[in-house]
Amino acid sequence: MIHLAVMPPVETPAPLIRSVSEIVAQPDYQVRLLLAGRLPRIIAHYPDEPPAVVALKALANLGLTVFTIADAELRQPVSPELFAHSVRIEGNQATFTSHDGRTMTLKDSDVLLLLTGRRAGIPWEEPAAQTRVKLNLPATLATVGIPIMKRVAVEQKNAPEETVQQFIRLYDFRSDIPAVEIRQSDFDYSFLGSRMGLSAAANIGVAVTVLRECFNGSYFDDALLSGFQHQSRSISGIDKVEENCLLLARYYRTLANQSE
Repeated sequence: MIHLAVMPPVETPAPLIRSVSEIVAQPDYQVRLLLAGRLPRIIAHYPDEPPAVVALKALANLGLTVFTIADAELRQPVSPELFAHSVRIEGNQATFTSHDGRTMTLKDSDVLLLLTGRRAGIPWEEPAAQTRVKLNLPATLATVGIPIMKRVAVEQKNAPEETVQQFIRLYDFRSDIPAVEIRQSDFDYSFLGSRMGLSAAANIGVAVTVLRECFNGSYFDDALLSGFQHQSRSISGIDKVEENCLLLARYYRTLANQSE
């Protein structure tokens, strides 16, 4: 199946709604709902590519930014090429390093999109250490049966609570898979220097600003900061956060191709 997606325009006059409705065979009220907001929306579905391309060209002629995406692409698991733990910035170039020492260097000209958003996540935490009184058997035997107790450390594994976490993704021009992802609670913010704050929640916002300054030639999108969605799956089994990330990446790639 091929899906047809469109970025909602700034204005949606009645003639535009009627024209789109006729092209995608949807009622006007449904089209009006779909053409609202800051995120690309899937507006129609086709069994194969030929009818999808016909509809795409007709919508593009109305001045809309529209693109196709295969159902298999929406269902494909997404794993960024590198989960960054630290970064070193030199001018318009940044080198990201993962926990296992892998690195990726991106120049301003390499980056298509800097995307930031929120989703539910479980932060990694050190297990809480507790102590427990236990019989010291060797000492007890040495004292001819007088009980000798000792304290031992016991690792207490508390179930971490689910929290809202911000993330940053960098997409290059090669594919719709993120090149780098930064997670709010799993990143070293020391590169911020004097701009570094006391909490990860504050620091990741500053990190976004610094990365935007580094990659000032790329597109930037923070639509997923508002009205964030949990890592929930729709009836179709597709993770809605990942779906929105994929649609945004494809939208900006379409914009970049149009500007060439």
